Amino acid sequence: MRNFFLSCDWGTSTFRLRLVRVSDHTILEEIISKEGIATIFGNWKEQTGQGTVGREEYVLKVLQNHLQALGKKTTQSLDGIPVLISGMASSSIGIRELPYAGLPFSLDGRDAIIQKIRPDENRAHEVLLISGLSTPADVMRGEETQMMGLNAVYSAGADEIVICIFPGTHSKHVQVLDGKIVDFKTYMTGELFDLISGSSILKEAVSPGVHDITPDDFEAFDQGIVRSVTSNILHSLFSVRVNDLFKLFGKEQNYQYLSGLLIGTELRDLLENDPGRIQLCSGSNLYPLYQRGLEKLNLKAKTSFISPELMDSSAVEGQIKIFQQYYGG
Repeated sequence: MRNFFLSCDWGTSTFRLRLVRVSDHTILEEIISKEGIATIFGNWKEQTGQGTVGREEYVLKVLQNHLQALGKKTTQSLDGIPVLISGMASSSIGIRELPYAGLPFSLDGRDAIIQKIRPDENRAHEVLLISGLSTPADVMRGEETQMMGLNAVYSAGADEIVICIFPGTHSKHVQVLDGKIVDFKTYMTGELFDLISGSSILKEAVSPGVHDITPDDFEAFDQGIVRSVTSNILHSLFSVRVNDLFKLFGKEQNYQYLSGLLIGTELRDLLENDPGRIQLCSGSNLYPLYQRGLEKLNLKAKTSFISPELMDSSAVEGQIKIFQQYYGG
C-alpha cells in the first residue's frame, strides 16, 4: 500500500502543495503560493503569444516547478509519489477541463470524477485531477473535496438538512442530507467586495487600514449587517458614500460597514429560507466576520462552527478518501 501522496489544492487565487503521510494523516511539508489558476492562465495567455505552448503543458510545468521546490524542503524522496489536485485545476482555465459530477454527491468520495495524467519524460509524478460539481444553475470546484474531509465532523440526523457555509471570493452555501450534497448556491460576496472597494466610486470612501479590527470597526460592520436586512443592496451600497461625505464613519470603519452590507446580504438568505442547521466552514481570515454576522442575525443557536484549524486540513482529508479508494488502504 502506498503511504504518501502530494496534496495540491489549487484555487483561483492561491496554490497549496503538501506532502502527506496517509497512515497518520500527517502533513510533512508544504508550499503556499499566490500563483492561483487565474494568475497562471493569464500568464500563459500573455507569454505564449500565438499558442506555441499548450495550456496543459504550461500549467503542468508550473506544478513541476513547485514539486521541485517542495523536494528541496524535505528529506523524504518524492520519486513516484502521486499528486492529487482539487480546485480550479480541472476548470476551463486550469490543466484541463473535466466534466462536473452531478447531484446528489456522496461525501465518501465514490461519486467524484477523476482523471489520471500519466507521468512522461518531463514529469515523474502521476497526477489525479479531481473535478467539481454542478447543478443546472450553479457550479463549484474544490469545496466538494473539503466537504468530503469534513464529513466526519458533523453528525446530522438522516432526515436533517445542514447548510454548510464556505466564505470566500465566491462563497458557497452547500446543502447536505444523509451524507450527500443535494444542492448548493454561490454568492459572489468576496469578488464584489474587492471590485467595489477597489474600483468603484466608493473606493475613495473606504480604506482597509493597517491594524487589527477594532471595536469601532466591528460596530460599523454590525450596522452594515443590520442595514442589509432592511434595504435593497443597490440602494444601501450608496450609503457607504454618504457615510464618508457626512463623516459618519472613518474610512477604515466604512470599509467594515461595506463588508457587513455584503456579508449580511449573503447571509439573509438563511433568514428567508429558515434552515434547520447551519455549519460555518471558514478559514481564519473571514471566520470572525461570518461568526459575528450569524450572531447579529440571531442564527447562532442554529449554527455549529468548524474551527479554522480543521478547515485548514479539510482538502487534505478529502483527498485522503479519494487516495484510499483509488490506490487502496
